[in-house]
Amino acid sequence: MFEPMLLNEGKTHKHLFWLVPFICLFFYFDWVKPGHKSIDLEPHLNYFRDLADAFLHGRLDVTSTLNDRDLVHFNNKLYLYWPPMPAVVYTPLVALFGPQLPDAFINILFGLLNIWLFMRIVHHLNQQFNLNLHNPHLLWMGFFWGLGTVHFYMSMEGTVWFVSQIMAQTFLFSSVLLLLKSKDKVVPLLLSGLFFAAAAYTRNNMVFVVFFLACLYLAMHPKLSWKNGIGKIIIFGIPFTLFSLLNAWYNYARFGDYFENGIQYHLMNPYFYENFKQNGYFSTYYLSHNFYTEVLHMPTFNSSFPFIQKEDEGFGFIWGSPLFLLLIPAIVLQIRTYSVGIKGEVAIVSQRLVRMGCWLAALPIAFVIFCIMGTGWYQFCARYTLDFQFFLTVYLLFSWQVLSLIPKIKWIALLLILASIVIQFLGAWIY
Repeated sequence: MFEPMLLNEGKTHKHLFWLVPFICLFFYFDWVKPGHKSIDLEPHLNYFRDLADAFLHGRLDVTSTLNDRDLVHFNNKLYLYWPPMPAVVYTPLVALFGPQLPDAFINILFGLLNIWLFMRIVHHLNQQFNLNLHNPHLLWMGFFWGLGTVHFYMSMEGTVWFVSQIMAQTFLFSSVLLLLKSKDKVVPLLLSGLFFAAAAYTRNNMVFVVFFLACLYLAMHPKLSWKNGIGKIIIFGIPFTLFSLLNAWYNYARFGDYFENGIQYHLMNPYFYENFKQNGYFSTYYLSHNFYTEVLHMPTFNSSFPFIQKEDEGFGFIWGSPLFLLLIPAIVLQIRTYSVGIKGEVAIVSQRLVRMGCWLAALPIAFVIFCIMGTGWYQFCARYTLDFQFFLTVYLLFSWQVLSLIPKIKWIALLLILASIVIQFLGAWIY
């Protein structure tokens, strides 16, 4: 994506997949901030760890929490309203090492794994769809995802809210990567469905990822017949069906209702209570405020380091990760190629199908995020938007051929990535 070719443009250097996460590890462990030169090995406010301990003792309620903030109170017991998949992941860890686990350290490991998975996905997309990306593209996109998005500071925190989002990305990326490598094999397709189900039952809005996965699979198999297609859907959907049944039982066992996750019994912060009482947890009433705050609102700057003022509700993700500003010319240029065509544009149906899948997943996920009663308070930038930022990034990668028509675009993209890293570094410093 950039003029300065730091590595040979030919065959992908496999060490890049490890180099970038290793460099990010230095930042994730917070060794760059004076007074914070140690790895956080203390337990955090992580209810998933507590629920895992409850599972091991045959319970569905939590009792050993540091406090009851943001939990569900029902029949004199405390429950989680979040989907339980992260607790399932924590269960073997708690069984082996006990409940006093280093949550931040574990979340950092998942964050580093996400960077590796993300780079593998970019590599396979490039090979599968001839995106004409080279080693520098892979290198800088890895740094962008690891250090230039809210994934950076969220990976450094071991609390329940951040653990949920970082682990959801792990499941999402695993599902996409397995689908890319599945070809016509049953086992990788089944495993892709398993990780998709895990993502959906970590963050429920991730259920819309299925639209991207469907478009991706169709783009990879343009001659897929209806008969074979239905068979693939059944194989892929088996884990999600099983997880849905288990989740219905999980809800019924706690609240006597298959569809009740406990949100109506939520012990929420008074900051949210009035809005919840008047408009509920999910409502289009919140749409305009949340869209403005999480997309358009610019950060507030000041003259003293770290120069960005801490705002509890955060600010727009396009200012926290300015590379996403390239979405504007990318969309405009793609529309032009559909209507009149531009010299140099390769009209590949499969690429267009993937780009369509990006929006089919990103828009409904964003709509859900913008209609819930909070913006992610407390936060830096807009942490909820991490749920759909992967699809926007893929759209940019699949639009690089038309973006390359813009003069000096390689330098512009490089500067925007560096700006993203600087801004997110300041956010990690603040938090």
